[in-house]
Amino acid sequence: METKNMLGEDASSEGSSDGSSSPGAVIVETLLNISTVSALAMETDRFNDFERALDAAEPNATRDGVTQGALSGLSMFIQQWMNALQLWFGAWVLFNNLDQYEFRDFLVANFALIFSLFGLGAAFQDVSDRKECEKSAGRIFYLIDRESSIDPLSEEGKKLQ
Repeated sequence: METKNMLGEDASSEGSSDGSSSPGAVIVETLLNISTVSALAMETDRFNDFERALDAAEPNATRDGVTQGALSGLSMFIQQWMNALQLWFGAWVLFNNLDQYEFRDFLVANFALIFSLFGLGAAFQDVSDRKECEKSAGRIFYLIDRESSIDPLSEEGKKLQ
């Protein structure tokens, strides 16, 4: 989430629609015009712009981080309990049906389930990437086409003395 905000992916969802106030846009604009920024001693101004953009892009970073961490921990907890339940049920079936099932049957069933889930995970991991690629391309074209607020050829603004 924080990486998306730093790369300017929050430009279309929050704040201005042009994305000029996103942290990623401030960084890109500053780096593209680094010689002008350096010549006019604008480092502090650009840093302050970046700081304001970060605060505006993610006003509840601590709360969101704690929430993401808790949800991640909860998902791992559920996954491990599902594994424990699977092993317990397999042991229960083996113990109560010794004449019908062997340990090898239990292993075959477990590995079949695990490998099928690995296959499904690999098949579905790129399902949402197309939309993300389109959004990223749109942001790149916007940054290329927009008029920069740091223009070394402009007669307006700060001047060297």
